Amino acid sequence: MNNSNKAFHFRKTPSAEGFTLIELLVAVAIVGILAAIAIPSYFSYVTHSRANGATSDLASLSLVLENYFQKTLAYPVYTSQAVPASTGTAATDFAAWSPSQGKYFTYSVTSTAAGYTVTATGIGTMNCTLTLTSGNARTATGGSCGFTSW
Repeated sequence: MNNSNKAFHFRKTPSAEGFTLIELLVAVAIVGILAAIAIPSYFSYVTHSRANGATSDLASLSLVLENYFQKTLAYPVYTSQAVPASTGTAATDFAAWSPSQGKYFTYSVTSTAAGYTVTATGIGTMNCTLTLTSGNARTATGGSCGFTSW
């Protein structure tokens, strides 16, 4: 082999290392496709788990109201009271209750001496409203909840 033919010699030698541009582009494309599938699925999972956490918050809030009923034989009367409250009788009545999903939901209590409805409403992009009544009727509305009853 003379020197003039070496310019056209493109065979890989055993000492050549690394990846070709095509191999890197294929790898990047595969990672991009997997990310396009995984990221929305992950965010959906996180949103649904927050809604499930809010259902637990509502159940524990209803236990506070049931405990009050056991002591006084009547529920406390509130007209759309936001909880947890910082002042007034609501602050005393719900002092033992602390929501785990308070960063993503607001909670309110509407009650009479004979019954109550507790509500969790999603904040911001959390399009989910959950309700629980003293008769144990449970509803979930909104696309971010991931369920319609609980």
